[in-house]
Amino acid sequence: MQKSKISTNTFTFIVVLGTLISITPNFLQTSLAQNISTDLTAPTAGNLHGGDKKGSLELSVQNGTVIATAEMDVPPANDQVYEGWLEDKGDASGYSLSLGKFNEDNILSVNQTMVNPYTYTVFYVTAEPVDDPDPSPAGVVAGAQLNSPFGQ
Repeated sequence: MQKSKISTNTFTFIVVLGTLISITPNFLQTSLAQNISTDLTAPTAGNLHGGDKKGSLELSVQNGTVIATAEMDVPPANDQVYEGWLEDKGDASGYSLSLGKFNEDNILSVNQTMVNPYTYTVFYVTAEPVDDPDPSPAGVVAGAQLNSPFGQ
């Protein structure tokens, strides 16, 4: 039986290469994290956003987990609550995903794992009746365009 010999340099190279291969997926996922900080603005003709500032949105996506904080500057009208939504507008399906209602301080906090959060192109806020049985979005009060890599 013949014994194989490898040099110290070759062994070191193999160990380093193996280490790089094992950490690359985590590094790529971390480096692909997206952070958005933008104003929530009133709807304009044909858009869910673009008017006067109504609030703010901080949104981060990492490894498929969406972490967002939206805050409205003014409270909703009596007997209404704010609800946050993601939608894939344009050439996509137009599907609206509710992210839940804002709390009594007019803040929405989201921490949710999604299959593909980048399909969405718009975040918007609606004013809903307090005990609304309708799962569809009501009147839009503010929104923000989500730029690339969103909309894929």
